[in-house]
Amino acid sequence: MRAAKDRQLNETDLRVLMALSAFTNRAGVCWPSMATMMELTDLKSRSSIHNAVKKLKRLKYVRQLQPKDYQKTKTGWKNNRYQVLWEVDMALPSLEEIHIAKPLQLVRDQDDIPESKGGLGDAQPLSDTRAGAQIQRSENDNHSQIAHAYMRALQAATGQVVLFDNVINHARQMPADISTDAITKATLEVSRARLAKRQGVPTLRDVAEALGV
Repeated sequence: MRAAKDRQLNETDLRVLMALSAFTNRAGVCWPSMATMMELTDLKSRSSIHNAVKKLKRLKYVRQLQPKDYQKTKTGWKNNRYQVLWEVDMALPSLEEIHIAKPLQLVRDQDDIPESKGGLGDAQPLSDTRAGAQIQRSENDNHSQIAHAYMRALQAATGQVVLFDNVINHARQMPADISTDAITKATLEVSRARLAKRQGVPTLRDVAEALGV
């Protein structure tokens, strides 16, 4: 709502903010790669996304999380974590809240990605070959998208966070060409129906049965 009323934000800023928000948990934590952001926003320039993120940070819509505050290894993070701020004075996330945001990232972004290979803080352009390789989808990627669609819809309907590794095997048993919109819609419907009957959280297999696949 803050962003919708803010005339300082242009179309690019809003598209970048919406794309970031697509991967957040309730604490606002996310870390999509540059390749993911370019694909979702349909922006062709990395510098456009980089500049929009800088502006969103300045206007208190996004906070860049510092590795030193959460570092548990000698190397720390290899890419940037961000927190979308629902409120200007929103508290910093806990280490646990950062950890549970991992399943909400695309599978290609779940592992740490060096900034030189696509972190949002890196304004240097990728070669066309490398950028194209990052955005290519295989059948396995389609199954990953099915898993993520289920995970996001499940959290939206029930607040339950599930791990990608616990979902992907069920996803691989489903047709790779099933749309993520269908998965999202079915997950929301099945979740709400089961909650109304106090039947607990549905698995992806339950969703597949509801879709008849």
